[in-house]
Amino acid sequence: MHKIIVANYKMNGSKKLYRSIQNKLNKLELKDTELILCPPFLYVPFFKLSNSNIHLGVQDVSNTIDRKSTGQIKPEMLKEFGVEYSIVGHSERRILGETDELVNQKIKVLLSSGMTPILCVGEQSKDENLSIVIKQVKEAIKGIKSHFKLIIAYEPVWAIGTGELPSVQHVNEVARSLKKILNKLDVEYKILYGGSISNENFQDMAKADIDGFLVGGISLEVDKFIKIVKGIDNE
Repeated sequence: MHKIIVANYKMNGSKKLYRSIQNKLNKLELKDTELILCPPFLYVPFFKLSNSNIHLGVQDVSNTIDRKSTGQIKPEMLKEFGVEYSIVGHSERRILGETDELVNQKIKVLLSSGMTPILCVGEQSKDENLSIVIKQVKEAIKGIKSHFKLIIAYEPVWAIGTGELPSVQHVNEVARSLKKILNKLDVEYKILYGGSISNENFQDMAKADIDGFLVGGISLEVDKFIKIVKGIDNE
């Protein structure tokens, strides 16, 4: 099965670090795994990817193509640098006030430009009901009628950076619920898991009914990241 691993570098890195990362990743021989690297906007031009299994993404995008939107970056600008994907709705953006409506607008902007959204969804605490995740997905794709591509990254907020992971059974329950929604639509989709993935636990979580991972901090430790990538690719 085709797998996807997304590296969310967040507000980290330097020219030196990203050159080192891409030099090592470009040498990877992958059988059936696609990597999507999402650096901060500033470093996008420094990525020269020569490996056909590695693609470029970003961590956010404007919800409009209005030329008066100071400080915003639209998909057409990103595509000039080979960007094909954008994360939307990450919990760290939602904490700053990003609403389901804004996420929906960003997804529509991306799709109209031929880019693929990586939609992040997840509950805040272990006690919250799965209905929150379902609502986030439904609101994010509201009003999209034509065929589209979508990657969903299930990231329970309580697991991000904490070292805690949900059970494989719980992740499977989330995946089943999302598939019930998506299978009724004209959409090509993948479902990923994100939140505290490490060298020590990725093999256990890979047993879940998912298509790969969205990883954060460990993606900056390129040797550890490569171990995860190779482990998934060799399954």
